[in-house]
Amino acid sequence: MQGFIELNTKKLQNLAIVVDKILREEIDIAGLEYSFVEARVYNIKTVGVQGDQRTYGHPAEITLKEPKHTNGSNYSEKELYEFLEQLSTRVTNEVKDVSRVVYVTGTNISV
Repeated sequence: MQGFIELNTKKLQNLAIVVDKILREEIDIAGLEYSFVEARVYNIKTVGVQGDQRTYGHPAEITLKEPKHTNGSNYSEKELYEFLEQLSTRVTNEVKDVSRVVYVTGTNISV
């Protein structure tokens, strides 16, 4: 199957740990609360773009259920967009083997 790369589970787990660390740092900076958060890295490779160059790496998935401010008020769409933009920029710049970030957000996510 084209695009499928056999990686050991340990490497994928280590990538997910690094993505999760960045996620939690950005959550603290943004003053965000949630009922569920998770970072995953998939055992496939995708094409991403950084600057003017193509990159090949694994996609990371970030799941955020019920994102809110620490005071309990809802995050606006603009605030959530800015948070996700900052997070994806950090992840793709700091984690060499991750080429894109996919988000799952909302209130009706089954976990």
